[in-house]
Amino acid sequence: MMIVHVVTSGETLYSIASSYGADPARLAADNAVPASGALAVGQTLVIRFPRQVHAVQPGETLYSIAAAYGISLRQLWRRNWPLGGQEHLTPGQILVISYFEEKLGTAVLNGYAYPFIDQALLDAQLPYLTYLTPFTYGITAEGDLLPLADDQMLSAARQRGTRPVMHLSTLTEDGQFDTERAALVLTDDALQSRLVSQIIQTLRYRGYAGLDVDFEYLPGHLAAAYAVFLNRLRRMLSSLGLFLWTALAPKTSALQRGLLYEGHDYAAVGAASDAVLLMTYEWGYTYPPPCYRSPAAGASC
Repeated sequence: MMIVHVVTSGETLYSIASSYGADPARLAADNAVPASGALAVGQTLVIRFPRQVHAVQPGETLYSIAAAYGISLRQLWRRNWPLGGQEHLTPGQILVISYFEEKLGTAVLNGYAYPFIDQALLDAQLPYLTYLTPFTYGITAEGDLLPLADDQMLSAARQRGTRPVMHLSTLTEDGQFDTERAALVLTDDALQSRLVSQIIQTLRYRGYAGLDVDFEYLPGHLAAAYAVFLNRLRRMLSSLGLFLWTALAPKTSALQRGLLYEGHDYAAVGAASDAVLLMTYEWGYTYPPPCYRSPAAGASC
């Protein structure tokens, strides 16, 4: 059972916990309430009710506790958000083994992250992610694969049961998406074959579960070549038991103009991919931010 409570004026962490028969300390921990206990009117709190808990004994570890209850370390992390994906325990600490609640369904969650992400932040999120996609393997001026320092990310992901996905883009050494490098790969068959070979080698050597391709700023005349390239990748990956994703900028029409949209034929890309990720965050910097609109007057800023 899970309840979402909206804080009203005058309520405190203790009064809310008391009204639901919940532990205020766990309520605070599950909702990242600051040590001061400060709440804001309108803030939402998730209230969950443990079915079984465990008090940590001297010498116990997360591994030994998970094994004792027949659950995975990943499950133990996911049921104890305050652990932050870490292994440190203190005697007397209370861990949730299971909750009184039923799952609403299943979901597949993917997260992108740069290699310089704060390690504690990454560790805290990994138990809740199905996939982690380190950003990004680019392409050199010669059309070769530009490497990524992803060792630490891959190690952390595997330790927490999250499958890594390789990300391929046209990012250069200077950190910019480059149209010319995309054109180089999509129009030179010999060069493309060399790049594909390097991609397959990296996927297998580094143990990636699949490939996410993100070629942005493609001119319209490269749309068909891009779909052919994706088809080629998918056939090769499928033979290895790996999948192919493609990232697409959000479009409102197949005729939408602009370098961000013209090279992406939604139908062709969708047919060439196992799944497509719509980069809806593109709206955030392509268009002005949302602003107030009056329902009565219809005025907007």
